[in-house]
Amino acid sequence: MMLPLLLGSFAVLLVALAMGLWWGLATRVQQRAAASHADTRLTQPGSQRAADDARNSRPPSRRWAELLRRAGLRDSVRTLILIALPGIVVTIGAGLRLGSAWFGLFVLALYLLAVALWLYRRIDKIQQRLVAQMPDFLENMVRIAGIGNSLSMAFQSATQNVDPPLRPILDNALTYTRAGMDLDRALQHAAQAYRLRPLEMLAVILGTSIRIGGRSDQILQRMSDFMRDLEEVQRELQATTSETRMSAWVLALLPVGAALSMALMSPDFFQPMFQEPLGKKILLIAVLLELFGGFLLYRLAKSL
Repeated sequence: MMLPLLLGSFAVLLVALAMGLWWGLATRVQQRAAASHADTRLTQPGSQRAADDARNSRPPSRRWAELLRRAGLRDSVRTLILIALPGIVVTIGAGLRLGSAWFGLFVLALYLLAVALWLYRRIDKIQQRLVAQMPDFLENMVRIAGIGNSLSMAFQSATQNVDPPLRPILDNALTYTRAGMDLDRALQHAAQAYRLRPLEMLAVILGTSIRIGGRSDQILQRMSDFMRDLEEVQRELQATTSETRMSAWVLALLPVGAALSMALMSPDFFQPMFQEPLGKKILLIAVLLELFGGFLLYRLAKSL
């Protein structure tokens, strides 16, 4: 009597063990598929290289348009005129003031450098605003998805409560989805010009959730908390290193400002620097030293 009971209990135990192994195997397969999909979308060495080659092979007009979009400017003839006209006027005026075309070209190079720095600062500020808007957007998505909506519906509903500059990117992604594109690829395509890592990560999470499943709301919540902590740390770091960075800017711009002031206020004093061979050599050495010092100050400011 005991032997059949023991055999039956052992058989039930084996069935339970087999079901547990099968369930665990299915879960591990799903986790591996999700991890593989995420790794593929995050790394993609071959496709990333192809994307970089495609980005580099685009015409200059397309790259200029994307640069203006990242800077929050319109790609129009008016914008181009407003940027180019002051440079032309300053170049001609400086060349006539000193009577040297080389000085005009030197001032033009300084103006182009100033425009590049101005665009870089605008792009940096817009990217900071985009990153600052991401946690609230992610929390709205988690809240909407938590009441039973799909992740696509949560994305669409949360977009309605977002302000610029993040709103146009999300609206473009929704426009691509209405055209038949998957949500993750639509977001990645809409955010391609901004080259923002959090948006790429969000696209990976959405793609993983749509194709494989899983608790994406928990991932989005952790991502939101991490971005808030990171933003707070970056603000503290900027407040701590603001004096050092300002000193670096002053030290880098002081020689250039002094040289321009002397050249414009006293052309006869500065004219031999562009006419005499020794003056040209001294000026070339000064420019090289200024570039080298600016590079060292930039590395110093970035290391803080």
